[in-house]
Amino acid sequence: MAYRRNSRKGGTGRRGVESAGVQAQTLRIPILILALVLAVLRLPGMTVWCLGWLAVRFMARRPDLSGKGVDGRAAPSDDGERRSEASWRRASRWLDGGLSPLYADMMPALAIACLDYGWLSSADGTWRPVMAGVDAVFCWLTVMGVNQQRRDMTCTVRGLDSNMRRMRVRWARRRLPWILTGLGAGLVAGLLQAAWTGLFWPAPMLMALGAATPMWPVWRANRKRFHADYESRLMVGRWIGSLAKPPMDSLPGLVSDTRVAADGSRVFTMTVANAAQWAGDSMAKTFTPVAQNDGMLVGFAFLGQDRTRVRVAVCPVQPPDPGDLLADDVMLEARLTVDETRMGAMYGAFPGRIVHLRTIALRDGRPAVRSFDVDGSNADWDMIGRDWLKGATSGAFGDWMNREGIVVTADPGGTHGWVSLDADWDSYEWDVETMRPLMSDTLTRRHDDPSHYMRLIGEDKRLKTILSGGLETSKLPAPDTIFHDNTETIDDPAGWRITSYAMAIGRAYTAGDYMRPVLRGAFAESPVADFLPWLEGDRPRSRLLQFVHAPRCDGNRSLPDMLRDLAGDSPARRLMARVIVSHACSQVLKTPPTVGAATQLGVGRNTVWRIPIRLEGGLTASDLRRVQERLKSVMGADETLWEWRDQGHAIVWAGGRMSMDARDWRRRSDLDRMIRLRLDEAWAASRAVGADGRPVTTLDVRDGGGRLVRASFTLPAGLGVEGALTRLDAFRATSGFMYARRVNGDAPLTLLLSRSDPLPERVMADWRLMGADPSSTVLPFAVGDDERTVLFDPHDTAHLLVTGQTMSGKTSAAVTLVNAALLHGWQAFVGDPVKSGNDFAPVKGKLSGFATGLADCAAMLDWIDREGRRRLALQKEHGVENIDMLPAGVRPPRIIVFLDEFVSLLELSRGVKRNPTGDPDVDNMIMMDAWRDRLKRRIGASVSHILTQHRSQGITMILGSQMMKADSMDALPDAGLAKNQMGRLFVGAGDVIGNVSAQNVREGNRLIRQAMDSGGMPKGRGLYERMGRGLQMVQCWWCGPTADVAAHMRGVPDATPVDWSDLLPARPKQVGVVGQSSDTDGDATVSVAADPDDDDWVLD
Repeated sequence: MAYRRNSRKGGTGRRGVESAGVQAQTLRIPILILALVLAVLRLPGMTVWCLGWLAVRFMARRPDLSGKGVDGRAAPSDDGERRSEASWRRASRWLDGGLSPLYADMMPALAIACLDYGWLSSADGTWRPVMAGVDAVFCWLTVMGVNQQRRDMTCTVRGLDSNMRRMRVRWARRRLPWILTGLGAGLVAGLLQAAWTGLFWPAPMLMALGAATPMWPVWRANRKRFHADYESRLMVGRWIGSLAKPPMDSLPGLVSDTRVAADGSRVFTMTVANAAQWAGDSMAKTFTPVAQNDGMLVGFAFLGQDRTRVRVAVCPVQPPDPGDLLADDVMLEARLTVDETRMGAMYGAFPGRIVHLRTIALRDGRPAVRSFDVDGSNADWDMIGRDWLKGATSGAFGDWMNREGIVVTADPGGTHGWVSLDADWDSYEWDVETMRPLMSDTLTRRHDDPSHYMRLIGEDKRLKTILSGGLETSKLPAPDTIFHDNTETIDDPAGWRITSYAMAIGRAYTAGDYMRPVLRGAFAESPVADFLPWLEGDRPRSRLLQFVHAPRCDGNRSLPDMLRDLAGDSPARRLMARVIVSHACSQVLKTPPTVGAATQLGVGRNTVWRIPIRLEGGLTASDLRRVQERLKSVMGADETLWEWRDQGHAIVWAGGRMSMDARDWRRRSDLDRMIRLRLDEAWAASRAVGADGRPVTTLDVRDGGGRLVRASFTLPAGLGVEGALTRLDAFRATSGFMYARRVNGDAPLTLLLSRSDPLPERVMADWRLMGADPSSTVLPFAVGDDERTVLFDPHDTAHLLVTGQTMSGKTSAAVTLVNAALLHGWQAFVGDPVKSGNDFAPVKGKLSGFATGLADCAAMLDWIDREGRRRLALQKEHGVENIDMLPAGVRPPRIIVFLDEFVSLLELSRGVKRNPTGDPDVDNMIMMDAWRDRLKRRIGASVSHILTQHRSQGITMILGSQMMKADSMDALPDAGLAKNQMGRLFVGAGDVIGNVSAQNVREGNRLIRQAMDSGGMPKGRGLYERMGRGLQMVQCWWCGPTADVAAHMRGVPDATPVDWSDLLPARPKQVGVVGQSSDTDGDATVSVAADPDDDDWVLD
């Protein structure tokens, strides 16, 4: 690195000296070759090498250099002169130091010297040991000299001007045990070898190698460090060489402490003649063009108070990823130093080195917040915080490190700063113990929460500035004090967050003054920016306010601002519910009330908040009732209920449409209380009031099973049960209960209520339950409105009348009951004079009797009646009252009888009764009608007798029919008694008169109308009336397609059909008819096929 000199001094004499010097330097190579040849021939080659190069040292002359260095001295001007200069330096510095035995590199040289001794002494001759010993000494000197020249980079062409020499490695004290161990191992190995071969020279060689081996990692580390320093110095030298006119007075000297980052950034200390000349913006600007040619930026900073060295920082032009930057000490220090040079130039400060760089917090396991200080700069942290950090947009030209996308924060304590990925302090994993000594008491005395501390640095000024602007139109000052130790940021599991601040106001103001102004616009249209009274326990403080803020950001897009959407019970949601109610009351009421803490009563999507309110400014309950609907709208509530304690205190229940399912509530008592409030309001709105104007009052609310609640009411004077029931439809519409059924209870009026249809639209038969307990007499066949299985128990309800419209699904109940009876081991009989019993096709072989015509039905019922008499005699014989008490060995199975289309069996013929013309066909028709009527009377008598007399004999009759009228069963003998022996199952819609007991007609019709108003009656839906009881809405089971029924009933053995042929009535002989049909009753039986998809039937 030199400028070419304009003239040369010395003339021919100088060139002669130079020539001699060059010739002397070139002798080094022949001497080396000669020495190696002699060594191969076992002659003292090392002696010739060492002494020959020593002679050259004194003969060598420095070449004439035509250039001039930055300090004005002679310097090489081209590559040839650089090679000559390097050659002369190598020759003239032979054995110039580096021979001290106190360094570890003497051991490898000693081992090589021992090997040289062994090689030369192994030849014959008495003079050999002496010659070998002398040559070994010169061998050690030669190896030490060669190593010294390799460490001196100024003897190389590249490092000619670098002033860089690698330091020798001293013995490492920490490795002393390993060194002594290696030395001892070499001694032992050498002695063993000497005992075996008789040669002693390998012993010192092995000892030297053993001692040197533990130092190998140290040598490597030293070489690596020096290589980094050397590359740094070459880089600076290359940039200086590229300058047209270097601005420094002399070349920089030694480079040390180089640290290199993964992206090529490096920081090192460089010795200079005048640090003030280097640590300034002018020097950085001078180097910027040549450094950018290499894709780098460079900065120079003072090294504290040292003016003989500077800290040099080099980094790539393109900034790295902020996370990578914070994670790498070297990258971060380099970037800070380079940008510090820029900021110092802008504000008249000179840069200082970055020191005390510590990792304070992590994010995703990587350093994300670092602390640091600046040593040597004239800019204090107050100046840095005021001028260098003004809050410029990230990535823009402005704040310190702004273009790198990271945040620098000046600590108000004035001793250090912070650098972080961003200001999202809650997202970091803090090292509290490391940070605690760095936290000052300026903002807070809490030093256990680093994120809280970092937020406070900018939060106080930011908040007061914004509040002052927002409150200006209301002529209110910003709060006097912000108690940052009470600030709390509350994160919601859904991802949104709100922050609560404690603030004190002046004595001249009240909480209501600060609650009325709308501050959301001042906070950049934040979804929440509201003042609330500060609560301690449940009591508000007079001059202490709670300010709640939720910024407008992506994370808060999901923040619910309506009560109906505010599900869950996190602290953030409880506070948000209070804010919504307080904000609504502040906007609607003349004087903002004091809103207490909110409590979530529901779970899941059942959003119900319970919030106490104290009215202020003389407002009363009547004032609030007048604006109740507007309040509900502003709150974003679907439903509000008001629980008044007195004229000035109320509890509002508000949120979405409140669920009636106990599983949607945290406590059952809250559900019951809500229902009581809702029911009281509903009765009042439906005008179900007594003579004094008082409404029906809810006494008790409890679980009714499934989706039902059981509510008991007391009736005011002058209002009876019937009067209350006349208002039941209006009550349902007002209360939101679409389903209501009256039941017996201790209160004057007890209802089962549900917000939705409590029954499913379709229920498959539970085959496991149908056959679970064969010894039981109860037969499951449906599900009730309380989601419990409905059972038919002959001990409770002896017989059953199943009626309903066509396509209503009434046959499903009968089929289910018969299948269940078969699974319980009962005998089953089916009489179907119309459809030939095709509904029972899958179990036809398992039936004990199957009758399809009038004569068959009459004979079958005669047989069953006689079987009942036989069983009665058996009971008398054993002295028991019913069949269940008979011994197991003689006890016959129970009998179930299903007689379909029963009403048609009771209707007598209305044909011609006279034949005045004597037409034989008319006579035959009259005769057959009379015969059929006799059969029907016979069937009616049998049915009546079975219904009234054979309950104790284990005979259960199920009568199926289309919809009946009030007098449809009057044709039965003892009709009144017979009808009282049956329960009722009415399936489908229609008038229930004649299909349920007279006392339940009104309730039955109301339940049907109620269901039709709420979506209709699905197939299988009906009213079930146990004998002498009230009505229950049920959904009958469906046993499934024919194949499924057959599969489930496969385990029931086939039955041997009962033979009642002797009971069949004889068919009358018709006049003038030849070849009469073999049909016993003359009725045409219709053949039908089962619909595989449901329980309906179609003609073949």
